[in-house]
Amino acid sequence: MKNDLTKSLFLQDELVTQTIMNNSEDTIYFKNLDSKFILNSKAHANQFHEKDVSDMIGKDDFDYFPPEFAQAALDDERTIIQTGRPILGRIERWNKPDGDVVWFQAYKYPLYDKEGNIIGTWGTSRNITPLKRAEEELQRLNRELQEANQRLEILSTRDSLSGLYNHRHFFDSLNVQKNIELRQKDHGLESEFSILLLDIDYFKTINDTYGHLIGDYVIKNLSELFTKSTRLIDTCYRIGGDEFAIILINTDLKAAHNVGEKLRKIVEDYSFEINEQIIKITLSIGCASSHETETMKELVTLADSRLYYSKEHGRNQIN
Repeated sequence: MKNDLTKSLFLQDELVTQTIMNNSEDTIYFKNLDSKFILNSKAHANQFHEKDVSDMIGKDDFDYFPPEFAQAALDDERTIIQTGRPILGRIERWNKPDGDVVWFQAYKYPLYDKEGNIIGTWGTSRNITPLKRAEEELQRLNRELQEANQRLEILSTRDSLSGLYNHRHFFDSLNVQKNIELRQKDHGLESEFSILLLDIDYFKTINDTYGHLIGDYVIKNLSELFTKSTRLIDTCYRIGGDEFAIILINTDLKAAHNVGEKLRKIVEDYSFEINEQIIKITLSIGCASSHETETMKELVTLADSRLYYSKEHGRNQIN
């Protein structure tokens, strides 16, 4: 009775082994201490277009994989044999001769005899190429989405002609700077920023005389001139047709006035050349400091009133 039970269990074990080796979609292999195949699953043989699993006996990874791939596998197996520690979840990439790429997730273990001696290695691997391709596609779509969002952000905050930030972003930035100033004040730190409002004198005459394309050229080149002539920490805006604004960080009223005067002089001396025509322009500028008002609306109103004063009292000046 006992012998019959033992025989039955043996047959069951053999049946289980055959079922796994013949039907598993994951590849399964066993290797000796020289990393030569001694047993392979049907899926493993199919992977290399071997008609019979026995055809793989005595071969190794160098018979099937590129040298660098096979060498990496051999290094893993030597480490396992030396340490007795398995390697779990290793992601491997197989670059096939036809240019196709196959990805595996591999699990590698030491192979023991009945006495507990390591006599080789065994392992399984799963083809995760569809998953990797799905991940790559998802990453590509995420990059495209991020780029699209960045383009939308630019469209929502940038003026398309000048490339400068627009009217909406100007007021958003003012509120941010005011909040920074208040937080620094709460920590006992002094902070101040200023704004310049700049208007091209007689810009309508330029459009009427030379046409709107020339007017657009002046706007674009003037915007570049503002950007080049201010610090990296300062920000330039186009807030209207021929109206600009600049936020000057860590700048009091006197220093802001000096910056405005420098810009006025640069523009006065600059020549806008197009189609063999030379166009000269001047600026009227209004200046105000965050320490002069409580709200950002008041700050802009104050700078605007000083800009209006400049225009009413001769233009080409700053107040």
